Amino acid sequence: MVGTRHILGLAIDDCGVVATELCLRAGRAEVRGAGELAWGKELTAENARDLGQALRLFLRERGFTAKRAVVGLAAKWVLAKEVEAPPASPEALAGILSIQAERVFSMNPGDLVFDYCGRTSTTEKSQVLLLAARRQIVDQIQELAGAAGLQIESITVSALACGGAPTRNGTACRYGLYTRPTYCEFWGRFNGSPRFIKHIPMVFDGDPLAYTDLLSTAIQRQVLLSSRQDQSPPYQVTAYDGCGFGAGALDRLNERLGPQIAVRSGDVGMLPEGVAASSDLQDSRTVAAAAVALTAVGSEGPEIDFLNPRIGEKKKPGHKRAVVWAAAVAAVCLIGVGAWIVGWQADVNDIVSYKQQVEDMGDDIAAAQSVVDRLSYADSWGSTEPRFLTCLRELTQAFPEEGTVWATSLAVNEDGAGSVVGKATSDLDVIELFDQIKESPAFSDAKLIHTRDAGRNSREREFAINFTFKGAK
Repeated sequence: MVGTRHILGLAIDDCGVVATELCLRAGRAEVRGAGELAWGKELTAENARDLGQALRLFLRERGFTAKRAVVGLAAKWVLAKEVEAPPASPEALAGILSIQAERVFSMNPGDLVFDYCGRTSTTEKSQVLLLAARRQIVDQIQELAGAAGLQIESITVSALACGGAPTRNGTACRYGLYTRPTYCEFWGRFNGSPRFIKHIPMVFDGDPLAYTDLLSTAIQRQVLLSSRQDQSPPYQVTAYDGCGFGAGALDRLNERLGPQIAVRSGDVGMLPEGVAASSDLQDSRTVAAAAVALTAVGSEGPEIDFLNPRIGEKKKPGHKRAVVWAAAVAAVCLIGVGAWIVGWQADVNDIVSYKQQVEDMGDDIAAAQSVVDRLSYADSWGSTEPRFLTCLRELTQAFPEEGTVWATSLAVNEDGAGSVVGKATSDLDVIELFDQIKESPAFSDAKLIHTRDAGRNSREREFAINFTFKGAK
């Protein structure tokens, strides 16, 4: 129909995909249908096409007609770090943040896709949330969509799409919570901009009371870790239920959390004025997909878009400009070569003179080194610093308190070269641990040797990290 546009919102994670179809007609939007498809397996490069064909069949059976889609990723597949952005134009800021992203995230920049969200300024500093998605995941999502017969317009983060949805009073909540059967995601917004997002493994086993206890503990911990000095209770948390843990759960949460933290449902008021919804949206599990689809309404688009990122893109200069730059580089190189030859001849003469001086001082150097060796050995007997206990303390501080990563063995030799082997609930937890060790001044030469499946029937990841212990600073 002329003047009608259909768009799919797909919230994808390890559990499966939740789909919502949005119909835009004559300036009016309507949510026409929603549903959930469970994978039964983890999304990989090997099965992306097969899962895409299963999605095609699912959409056809449910009566979805849209061929364009907006995809929301789970926070598990995303790395996030709050950084300070200097005052700059959007074009200059993109280059600055691209350099920061390569330094902040330890993985190979070629394996990541970067983007950022938050308000920036050309006159003053600002805080922005820098995010990175594995390029492999983005490629798998595109392959899956192609097999499903869909064309992707953007790839965002499902939880941040929920947090960015407008409410009836036009204000954004300070904290947000999105629950799924095997995890929950918690994020914070200050002055309307995202500041952090956290993936928390948490399995819903069908017992709402036990799940509410776990959820209240996670909320208290995250609010405590992220609250700022200029904040005061009660802290407001908007909850988006994506696992259907039952009616009355919000009341139980508020009872457990007390007056310091207030939790309200994010389902109510998610749709902006003028957007109608069918009865399919009554199922709270479709709320994230609906939020993802709504990012296509209007001209701004999603806050985060890994398909069309604002940073990390390399612009190709024009042909004439390239010729000018090549000529300039060639001229500089010729001048540099001439200066290098002159300097090289002077350096050769200096080297001959220095070699002779070193030979004349050989006996004195050997005697001084012998004294240094004896003093160093004697000093080790009087040291009050327990070197290996200090190493263990520094490693312990690098591990997160949540218990998502743990060590199974540790080895350190007398020279400080060591390795730690352990297990984790996900690759992202391993990367965060590796970043902590790498950034610690007590260690150097940190290398992530491997991360792999812990066993045939285990969802845990096994890892090994090598390092050199330099001592506490």
